[in-house]
Amino acid sequence: MTLQPPFALFVVAQDVDVDYINGSLTRAWKGNFEFGWDLWVATDSYDDVPKRREDNRLPERSKAPIPETFRSSFAGKTLRDCAKWLQKAPSEIAVQKQYFTAIDQHSKEDDTVMVCRVVDPDRAGDLELEYFPQPTNAILMEMATNDGLKFDEKAQNYQRSRMNDGQPDRSRVGPYQ
Repeated sequence: MTLQPPFALFVVAQDVDVDYINGSLTRAWKGNFEFGWDLWVATDSYDDVPKRREDNRLPERSKAPIPETFRSSFAGKTLRDCAKWLQKAPSEIAVQKQYFTAIDQHSKEDDTVMVCRVVDPDRAGDLELEYFPQPTNAILMEMATNDGLKFDEKAQNYQRSRMNDGQPDRSRVGPYQ
């Protein structure tokens, strides 16, 4: 099973400028064989979120270049803050509520985007969030094929590669059975 775009892209890093966001959108698009601009750069207004369509056309997504005046209202916030905001969005939005992406404080140094999943979006109370970084140029393919166990497998592969390479693990996932 595949996930349908668009996917929310939250910019939580404070040191990221519009040029970097445009570069990330472009690298993601090129990594998706220039097929589609499938990320929506999140703002704090539900009015800006792409809406579901009645026809067979894909909803609007963010395309580079985004306006030079853009400033992320999520800069300095946590991934959990982003997930909570997304869970409160109206039902007519077209972006995924369970899976989303984020540019965090490590994205510039290693050219990655965080892949995030709300584990049980229907659970009352505090939500559980899992995430791990993936290369920017692979993020759209990663998101499209991330449903269910694929997310778990990719997260485990990320963790194993970090352990084998002696690198810090920037994920929050598992353990899996």
